[in-house]
Amino acid sequence: MIDYIVKDVRHYCNVKISKYSPIPPRTYPFYDLTFVISGNMTYLCNGEKYVLGKNDAIFFTPEDVRERIRGNSPVHFVSFNFTINDGHNITFEPYMKNCITHDIKKLVSVFSPSHLTQHYHSKEKIANILNYILLELSDAKTFGAKNGHVSRIIRYIDEHITEDISLKVISEEMNLSKEYISFIFKKDMDITLTDYINKRKIHLAKDLISQNNMELNDVAEYVGYKNYSYFSRLFKKYYDITPVKLKAKKKQMSIDFYEKK
Repeated sequence: MIDYIVKDVRHYCNVKISKYSPIPPRTYPFYDLTFVISGNMTYLCNGEKYVLGKNDAIFFTPEDVRERIRGNSPVHFVSFNFTINDGHNITFEPYMKNCITHDIKKLVSVFSPSHLTQHYHSKEKIANILNYILLELSDAKTFGAKNGHVSRIIRYIDEHITEDISLKVISEEMNLSKEYISFIFKKDMDITLTDYINKRKIHLAKDLISQNNMELNDVAEYVGYKNYSYFSRLFKKYYDITPVKLKAKKKQMSIDFYEKK
């Protein structure tokens, strides 16, 4: 069973406007996540000022005093007001710079209406999209970077994770030398580029093994490993269990679950 983060979406908008009105400082009984697609917006969170540009986001918890400063220039932004289910705790920083990934852009473009309506399961669709976005941001936080070039490299890896990614390919794509990429990546992420790529691929493989009935050879090939033995050794390295044992474990858990019903 999937444990959803979002309990209810109170408000949603995806709008392009020539200027935007202020929001006076106060707390609200819900979370707020706002992305800037283009233009600029200025917010205050607990008195701290943040100027959002393209691909930036602001995140407020119900405890935060939030305020929006009037803007007189065009802006395209997407905003979610929502509550979360018991047992979940979201701990993003208020200001998230350059956090809109390729997947998030696709997600916010899927739902075409500018606001929630009472028709076509509007609220349910937005809740599902928002769940995905929150998980995407959580992954970005876990595998984040400070250097702009490294952020671009990570984004490229995310968007091509099922392909055969190499230092040579990334060097050509980023128009940076292999030596420079290796240096800045290790310095910023405290992990080599190769180890990072393998870690992300194996992370995806673990999800695939846990969530569906794909054959293990197919999982390995899907995440870009043609040599299954090498894939299995990497999997054991990162998760201290082989893919075969993990699949058997998940299968037994499923059997036990249905026998208890």
